[in-house]
Amino acid sequence: MSTRYLESLFNPASIAVIGASERADNLGGMVLRNLMGGGYPGRLLVVNQNDYDNVHGVPCVKKVSKMEFSPDLAIICTPPDTVAKTIKRLGEAGVRTAIVMTGGMSRTHSKTGQPLMYSVREAARETGIRVLGPNTIGLMVPARSLNATYAHMGAIPGRVAFVGQSGTIASSVIDWAFARGVGFSYFLTLGDGMDIDHDDLIDYLAQDTQTRAILLHIENIPNARRFMSAVRVASRTKPVIAVKSGRVPESEWFPHDLPDGLKRSDPIYDAMLQRAGVLRVDGLGQMFDALETLTRMRPLRRETLAIMANGVGPGVLAVDRLADLGGELAELSKSSIENLAELLPPYWTRKNPIDLNYDASPELYGQAIKILAKDPEVANVLVMYAPSLTEDSLQIADAVVQASKGTRLNVFTCWLGQSTVMDAREEFYRAGLPSFFNPEKAVMAFMQHVRHQRVQRLLTETPESFTDHFADRTHTRHVVNRALRAGRYHLSNREARDLVRDYGISTIETMYCDDMEEVLEVFAVERRPIDITIIHEQACHPFLDLSPTQRRYKGTVQKLNSEAAIMDSCRYLMEEYKSHFPESGFLGFAVQRSYQHVGGIEFSVGITRDALFGPLVVCGAAGAQINVMTDRQIALPPLNMVLARELLRRTYMYKLLKEHSLKPEEDIRAVSETLVTLSQIVIDIPEIKGLEISPLLFNEQGAVAVNIAINLADKPGRPIIQPYPRELEEWIVLPKSGRRVIIRPVLAEDEPAHRAFHELQSPESIRYRFFQYRKHFSREDVAQMVQIDYDREMVFIANAPREDGEGEETLGTVRTWTDADNLQCEFAVMVHDKMKGEGLGVALMQKMIDYCRARGTVEMVGNVLPDNRPMLQLAEHLGFEIKFNTEEEVMDLRLVLNEPEKDWQRERLGKSAH
Repeated sequence: MSTRYLESLFNPASIAVIGASERADNLGGMVLRNLMGGGYPGRLLVVNQNDYDNVHGVPCVKKVSKMEFSPDLAIICTPPDTVAKTIKRLGEAGVRTAIVMTGGMSRTHSKTGQPLMYSVREAARETGIRVLGPNTIGLMVPARSLNATYAHMGAIPGRVAFVGQSGTIASSVIDWAFARGVGFSYFLTLGDGMDIDHDDLIDYLAQDTQTRAILLHIENIPNARRFMSAVRVASRTKPVIAVKSGRVPESEWFPHDLPDGLKRSDPIYDAMLQRAGVLRVDGLGQMFDALETLTRMRPLRRETLAIMANGVGPGVLAVDRLADLGGELAELSKSSIENLAELLPPYWTRKNPIDLNYDASPELYGQAIKILAKDPEVANVLVMYAPSLTEDSLQIADAVVQASKGTRLNVFTCWLGQSTVMDAREEFYRAGLPSFFNPEKAVMAFMQHVRHQRVQRLLTETPESFTDHFADRTHTRHVVNRALRAGRYHLSNREARDLVRDYGISTIETMYCDDMEEVLEVFAVERRPIDITIIHEQACHPFLDLSPTQRRYKGTVQKLNSEAAIMDSCRYLMEEYKSHFPESGFLGFAVQRSYQHVGGIEFSVGITRDALFGPLVVCGAAGAQINVMTDRQIALPPLNMVLARELLRRTYMYKLLKEHSLKPEEDIRAVSETLVTLSQIVIDIPEIKGLEISPLLFNEQGAVAVNIAINLADKPGRPIIQPYPRELEEWIVLPKSGRRVIIRPVLAEDEPAHRAFHELQSPESIRYRFFQYRKHFSREDVAQMVQIDYDREMVFIANAPREDGEGEETLGTVRTWTDADNLQCEFAVMVHDKMKGEGLGVALMQKMIDYCRARGTVEMVGNVLPDNRPMLQLAEHLGFEIKFNTEEEVMDLRLVLNEPEKDWQRERLGKSAH
């Protein structure tokens, strides 16, 4: 990911259009006309090999080498086989960015046999030029009068950025947005995305102060890890709304190799976007409806909805849609019901939705809103109106607008109809109130707001501590490595059970037998009923895709209490196995005692691995009697208890657990703990390709794994979200007190200790750290400090056991934020007041300097208040260059960590220093 030279793309002082002519159907000519028609204020030039003095009045030269100046941006509209050479020549001429509009390069091949678009990427990498495209519609920046597209119309200025992949979809979005009055800060498509990709643009837009929301149209994501890292940062500061097309295999333009256990790739995208804090919608219409509520409504204090209308019908439609989407009606308070009863007819139902009657006046609408504004149970109100003979829709709209002012209510409206209510909708638009054409769209848009707030909440939830991040798993790794060295890509049943048991997952006690005689020996010792399961190689692989005949296979016989029954059952199991899995090697029998007191609702949980998205945690139903595929939900590791509960909540089995379990909360916790443990297993052992526990049942102690299957892969599969980097933990001994302290990366579970650390600091220490006095740190404030993306930022904390023996305490912290190009990181450090003079600040800073230097960051910078003498002395001790910044009245600190590798890196660092 990189924002290198993107300023030249979005704000070019000069543009060259390569291949433009005055032919009506000439692509470059269309772009040139749009640039001129949009009022582009910069310098223009055309490059065309024909003998033109000018094109549409713009000066023209025959070759790139003949250009009298080096433009900031080049737009290439030449045949496919010329593009790579043109890119190379532009780069050599000092051009920083190019837009390649030429299409068909993914289907046209070079002499080497590879698509020409890869030749474009190689040419760009050789010369350092940034390329948007090929096959892009281009770029619009309306506020800068830049329309570098071949689109049929321009966009109006606004605060919304649109990043798409399809030019035809983009053209319709411009049209659609114009009709709705939606303006754009930036509008572009990636096309084939050979260089500039989603993550580069999201990084840029996240920092852009003119962009309030980001809209994404996604067809495919080439680099899931980079995309996830960028969008998680962006979604914390502004709404990100995405449409992902290709939801079913028949509509996928880029076929997806599915991981074991899944029939569609779309649930993976769902899980990824949700984890990133992105609101996913089903289409372009929903995208703009969601944009209405997310940008015009306040954050939701409650997720319930009050509905009022001048009739029963619209209210019923709205309630139906709300129920379909899992929403809830607000409960009106007794006071609200009594006050409304004084205004409404006696036959009013005295409940939500509120029927104001057909002839409801503007005054009645206004009074009803004011009553609801005083109700502590009401936070969101959908106000609807159907045209009537007795009242004017515009006057009612004005009454709603006036009554809504100064209240804490989130008011949005639905004026049904078309021809007679357009003025009213315009009134709502001017007042900043979202308005919709029908109840279904209004309720959907509200629920999009609810969903967005829920995914945002997941980004800041503080999980309870459960997983032991510091446990020694050497034995488990040895088991896996031994299997791989033997050329075996699955673990035996015994090894699989030992592995999950080593991580604390309970399993049914099992004895393993090589043949029927050994089974009889076990029974002779046990002298109680037993269950026998036949084990073969295929049964050791999770998420088997069985044929219809194999689904009738029976591999277990239960409650055997005689030698004759055992012998008959072993023969039967052998016949079943040979009939259904003739190619699978026989591995023996697993024997378990019957009646081990497990039962209840059956879950299937595990790990599968996707080629693009890495390991995935899956959870859903188990059992031969149900279609487990319809209830298989997905989440991305690493998980904590909050994320695990959310994954479980999405399954149908969760509802059954809530309704039918004798101990629902205990069982929910048990399944969630198992999911977190599975997440930790695949992080610790990335060679695991798949792991399935089916079924996962329950006993008095919690969840119990009955059958476990694990298979392996040669190459490790890394999660696309950087997990906790355990290798960075370090124990030190403070020289003055001799106290042992661990310096380690921060965890989300550290939030309570981190909050206490800040609240115990002196006012002066807080001022030195935050450049202002702060008396209070909310849970959300501290959650953002500890829930970090290890790819983008790093926080090291110093922890030690409390002196009173009650748990641990945080003694110091240092953090860095690194830019997308890994050129510069900004640091901040703070040590507990009682630890001053212990050398902890030096230890924390040196730890961070070593970390940033090792990951290739070029320089570390920071700002310090001039009177913060301890920090200035520390910086001088560590070798920082210190200068007074006269504009900001702070001390600028700078430490070179590595030498820049490329000229553009030196150039950017020179500008930032200036």
